[in-house]
Amino acid sequence: MKEYMRVLSYAGDNRFYFKRAVVLLTLSVLFSVAPFFAVGVVLNGFLGGAMPSLAWLFGMSAVIFACLILKNWLNGLGLDASHRLAYHTLAGMRRRVAGKLLRMSMGDIQDFGTGAAKKNFVENIEEMELILAHAMPEGFANLFTFGIVLLTMFAVDWRMALAALAMIVVGFIPIVLMMTDGLKRMKPWYAANEHMTGAIIEYISGMEVIKVFGRQGSSFKKYSEAVTDYRDCTLDWYKSQFNHMASYTILLTAALLTMLPVGIWLYLGGTLTLTTFVLSLLLGMGIGTPAMRIINFLPQFPQLKYKSARIEGMFDIPDMPEGAQPAPERHDVAFDNVTFAYGDADVVKNLSLTMPENTVTALVGESGAGKSTLAKLVMRFWDVREGAVRIGGADIRDFPADALMNRVSYVSQDNFLFNVSIMENIRYGRPGATDAEVVEMAKAAQCHEFITQTEDGYDTVVGSSGDKLSGGQKQRICIARAILKNAPIVILDEATSFADPENEDRIQEALSRLIAGKTVIIVAHRLSTITGADNIVLLANGTLEAQGKHEELLARSALYKKLWDAHRESMDWDIGGQGKC
Repeated sequence: MKEYMRVLSYAGDNRFYFKRAVVLLTLSVLFSVAPFFAVGVVLNGFLGGAMPSLAWLFGMSAVIFACLILKNWLNGLGLDASHRLAYHTLAGMRRRVAGKLLRMSMGDIQDFGTGAAKKNFVENIEEMELILAHAMPEGFANLFTFGIVLLTMFAVDWRMALAALAMIVVGFIPIVLMMTDGLKRMKPWYAANEHMTGAIIEYISGMEVIKVFGRQGSSFKKYSEAVTDYRDCTLDWYKSQFNHMASYTILLTAALLTMLPVGIWLYLGGTLTLTTFVLSLLLGMGIGTPAMRIINFLPQFPQLKYKSARIEGMFDIPDMPEGAQPAPERHDVAFDNVTFAYGDADVVKNLSLTMPENTVTALVGESGAGKSTLAKLVMRFWDVREGAVRIGGADIRDFPADALMNRVSYVSQDNFLFNVSIMENIRYGRPGATDAEVVEMAKAAQCHEFITQTEDGYDTVVGSSGDKLSGGQKQRICIARAILKNAPIVILDEATSFADPENEDRIQEALSRLIAGKTVIIVAHRLSTITGADNIVLLANGTLEAQGKHEELLARSALYKKLWDAHRESMDWDIGGQGKC
C-alpha cells in the first residue's frame, strides 16, 4: 500500500480522481449485487402467503432494471475517473524521470544505461496503467463491496454468513500458495524479459554488421536463446499457477457448497425461516464476484512494488550539484589541476591549461588522449575528480546549469537531430527565433541550398536521429543550430568528421562564421583544419605534452610531427591508387 500511495503522489493535484473512482466503482459493484436483494424480496413476497400484485412485480422488475443501468453508468464514470488518475500519474512520472535525467551527469546516465532509462520511460511506466486504471480502483471497490455484503449477511443470519465465509477462507489457501510461488518467480521472469528485449534490440540494430560479416547463425542463436528462455520461464510460471487458479476459482464461487447443508439443517431444526434461508443463499451467490476480483487485485501489489522500485532507483542517484553564483562576464576557459576518471582509471591527470577569451584553442593527440573528455568537462557532462574547470575565473560548479549552457555552444561528432522539421531542429538553438533568422543561419552554415532541394524544404521532417539526411548534411544543420544560439564559448568536437572533400570547405566556412569573436575549443583529428589556431594543445595519455602554434610544435615536438606526417600522408593517399599508398 505504501508503494501505491507513493506512485499516486506523481498525480499531484489530480489524486482526487482516486477517491472519485473508488466511490463510483464501489457503488457500481453494490448495484450489481442489489438485484439479489430484490429477488429475495420478491421471493419473500411469494413465500409470505399473500400473492403479490402484478403492479408490484413490475415495480420490482423496474428496480432490478434500474440497478443494472446504474451499475453500468457508475462503472463508466468510475473507469473514466480511474483512467484520468492513471494517465495524470503516468505523465507525472515521465515528467519527473525527464527532469531527473537533466539533473544527472552524463556519466551516471551512461552507468544507468540508455536501455534501462528507455524501459523506465516507456515500458515500466506504461505497464503501470493497467494497475492504476483498473486493478487498484476496482480492487478497492470490490473489497469494500465484499465487506458490505458480508456484513449484510451477518445481519440477516450470522450462522449462514459463517458458512459462506468458511468456503472463502478455504479458497484463500491456494491463493497464498500461488502468491508465494509467484514472488519467487517474479524476479527471474523480469530478468528473462529484459534479456530478451535487449537481445531483440541488439539483433535489429546490428543487422547490417550481422549480414556484412556473415554472422547470421551465431547472432540468431543468441536472439533465439533469449526468446526461448523467456518463453520457457513464462510457461513454467503459468503451469505452476494453473492448479492454484483453478482451485480458488471454484472455491471462491462455491459458497453454496457449505451454505446449502448448513441452511437445510437449520431450517429443518426450525431455527431458520425459509425467507432468510433463500435471501442468505442469494447473498452468498452475490459475494463470489467481488471476492474473485479482489484476488485479481492482490497480485498487483508485488508487481507495483517491483516496477516502482525500478523507477525509484533512478531517483536515488544523486543530482549533479549546482550553485547560485551569477555567471561571470568574462569567457576565458581554464583547467586548474584537473584530474578526471571514467570509473577507476584516470583519463585526465593533473592537467592545467588556459584558453584566453576570443582565441581559438585546438586539442589534438592520438586516440584516447583525452581530447573529447576535456571538451565535455567544459560542458559539465561530468564533474572533475580533482581540481576545477573555470570560466571567467569562476568554478563552473558554482553557477546554475542554465547559466553555463547559455554561454556554451557545442557541436559534437555525434550529430543528433530530433524527428521534427529542419526548421525546428535549427530553431532549437534559440526557440524564439523567427523563420527568417533560421533561414539566415542556414545560409551561414552552407546548408540552405540542400534544404531547398528536399521535398518539403525547411518543413522536411528529418526522421529518427536525422536518418533521412547524410552525415555532412546533419553536421551543417547542427552548425546552423549552434550559430543561431550565438553563445560566447564554442566547442567543436570533430565537427567535420563526416565531411567529404567537396563539402569540407563549406563546413569550414560555416565554422568560421560561428567562431568569429568567440572563445573557441576545437577537437580535431584533421590537423590541416587547425593550423591557424592561436594555440594547439597536444595531449598524450591525459596529460599536457606540449602547446604552441603549428610551426612551433612541428619544430619541437616529435609526437606532433609524427601526427602531422601521418595526416599529410592520409591526405595524399588515394583509394584508387593514384596517390601515395
